Amino acid sequence: MSNDELKSAYERALEKLKEKGIDETVEKLSSEQKAEIAQIRSLYKSKIAELEIGKQGDSAKAQDLEQLEKIQERFVNDRSRLEREMERKISEVRQRS
Repeated sequence: MSNDELKSAYERALEKLKEKGIDETVEKLSSEQKAEIAQIRSLYKSKIAELEIGKQGDSAKAQDLEQLEKIQERFVNDRSRLEREMERKISEVRQRS
């Protein structure tokens, strides 16, 4: 049996990443950072849920397909904006070490 056969899939994946120039970096977060990230995710999850409820209400009032498409497009854009905002805030928390 060769050495490669004894390696786990995880170890082989890490080697492939290193070959591509991607270094293994394990992020260590404090319990405060973890709690702050959980709070951010919870806040944005509720904002997105609120947005979804609003979309459903607006969709029910739509009088034609064009209005419905505009409502859907606005929802997608707003959700995307909220997700980017959430990821930016989480990234800021992770960068504080």
